[in-house]
Amino acid sequence: MGFQDEMKQMFLHVAAGNVEPEEWEKWWNSNKDRLEEALNRGDRGRMMPFLWSADYYWMAKTQSGVAYYFHAQGRPVKTSDYYEEKAKEEESRNRQKAMEAYHRDTAFARRLWEEYLERHPAESVTFDWKSLLGTPPGQKPAKAFSYKNARTAEQWKACKDELKLRLKENLQAKIAPAAKAYGMKKAGPKTFVREKNGLVSRIQLIGYFRGGGYEAMSCYLCPIYAIEYGILGLPGHICQGESFQRMHEDWGVIQYGTEAVDAAMVERINRKFDDILTFLADGVLPEWQKIDSLETYFAKERRNYLKATEKGPKDPRTGRPMWNLDTEGKPDPWRADDYLFGVWDLLNGKEAEGYARLEECVRHNSDYMKDRLREFPEACNDPRDAMAVMYRNAQLFLETRKTPDAEQRRNAIGETYEEVCRFMRYYHGLAKKTGRDG
Repeated sequence: MGFQDEMKQMFLHVAAGNVEPEEWEKWWNSNKDRLEEALNRGDRGRMMPFLWSADYYWMAKTQSGVAYYFHAQGRPVKTSDYYEEKAKEEESRNRQKAMEAYHRDTAFARRLWEEYLERHPAESVTFDWKSLLGTPPGQKPAKAFSYKNARTAEQWKACKDELKLRLKENLQAKIAPAAKAYGMKKAGPKTFVREKNGLVSRIQLIGYFRGGGYEAMSCYLCPIYAIEYGILGLPGHICQGESFQRMHEDWGVIQYGTEAVDAAMVERINRKFDDILTFLADGVLPEWQKIDSLETYFAKERRNYLKATEKGPKDPRTGRPMWNLDTEGKPDPWRADDYLFGVWDLLNGKEAEGYARLEECVRHNSDYMKDRLREFPEACNDPRDAMAVMYRNAQLFLETRKTPDAEQRRNAIGETYEEVCRFMRYYHGLAKKTGRDG
């Protein structure tokens, strides 16, 4: 048998999934010179990419190159899914190993945080969230559509109305019970909030601006006086880990109202809300439940643990971190952390540190705020403008520095805190509209 016949036989074996990666690598390297003569540069690159290594992910790429080779010759071949399935198994194992290493690396910081929690126990919540997965009870049967993609205004309206119905069904059957189990109340048709011991937790599904479904989901826990931007969030493996990534895959199914919401689409919507519920009830909400006071929120052990989890392990496929929340020492662009920690310092009697932080926050944002307030004079009282609200709050706390008497200054800080929190309850959706002076 000549080399051309041997080569094509090997290619057919690859198409059928009968060649292991190491076997392919050995054969290719043994015949590299003859393959350069028999194949053009494009075929060689598709079958043996520059970064190729002996695993199933790259073997699936090789198989794709082989299929292209036969297709270009006018004799397409059927390919096995063997390499693709093995690649998924391989990647899953590698990701699991990477996560195990990540948890080992962060174990010391996690242990200190857990020991702190043992000394400051919070009320536990028992909630069978898994019973909510699947088809919502009493879900209306799917409609039959005579089209797949909406073309006319009437079709667009029908698709959007049906989408909104399915979103409402799932929201009420899955997200609302989970929020209620953790003490949250409704602050709107798709917003849930809770206030406890100076902290606010909030979950909101944000409507798509073109009138479709949900563009995104916002969820945060922070002091009532603060805004939702800042460094003290959730551990990286919870806020950016596998549940988060799975939740964001195929998010468009609950966002765009341009496709017929038939039986298949309804099932996809149900599954997507299962992902959202899992992200919240298996990660976010239990983590929030551990934090039942401002002291715990700002605890050094918690801050150190969050710092340790900022950067995820390397993705076995790309070599890049699975997530990376590390700002590498750069201050946040709004100086929201200066406001967050500045007020906390004042509340704890650390006036020099607190006023210095607040002064930096106000100074950094002053030029922007001058232009902003010139165009929108009420921006500081508008919940839609977080930066302006924060700026005004920081100003109010900073003004207490002018009080010369120490005891009177402490009283002024306390009064300002109460006044700011009164307005911020409206900002977070905990209270009805609250006014304040400019």
